Amino acid sequence: MSSLKQRKGVIAIGAHPDDIELGCGASLVRLAREGFYILSVIMTSGKNGTIDRIDRHQESREALTILGCHKVICLNFVDTRTHLQLNGMIFALEDIIHKQIPSDIEIWRVYTMNNVDRHQDHMAVYQASIVACRSIPQILGYETPSTWHSFMPQVFESVTGKDFELKLKALSKHRSQRYRNYMDPEHLRTIAQFRGQQINRNYAEGFIVHKMIL
Repeated sequence: MSSLKQRKGVIAIGAHPDDIELGCGASLVRLAREGFYILSVIMTSGKNGTIDRIDRHQESREALTILGCHKVICLNFVDTRTHLQLNGMIFALEDIIHKQIPSDIEIWRVYTMNNVDRHQDHMAVYQASIVACRSIPQILGYETPSTWHSFMPQVFESVTGKDFELKLKALSKHRSQRYRNYMDPEHLRTIAQFRGQQINRNYAEGFIVHKMIL
């Protein structure tokens, strides 16, 4: 099938449950509304990120469905040890790209972690992503709480207030993380409004460019 007849799609990759929602949740809402196919991949179970006996993958499935994701793939690499599993993560992502994308979908963009993140899992997933997704035209690194002290976005996605509210609704599904300061809705709203002010919009999400073929 020629690319002219294919539907555009994006892949969102997160090291842990909630990374995707925090980093590009409102952007995914906007893209889903515009008809894009969205595949999300969570690399670890996030068990080290909670004291509750809660299935964090299930939390993400519920959250990402709210954002409009069409398929959610949950992997079980060991969090806090992903730097020791780099080859395995690359192979897993390559397998997903080659075997689990519908034939009528052309992947146009990848949202993933970024290279200025101080979290070791985020850095490892970024490294795996840029190798596995090397044939995809656009690779953007999203903002996370562990980058807030140094993040300098190069491109922005303008989102509506309704897009942002759906992002908050999705994040509310992460009940195991409700005690985290960075999950506070007003804190997240401040970040989104600040990114919006940078581009003269009400709300936005910012990204670092690894690759951008127009």
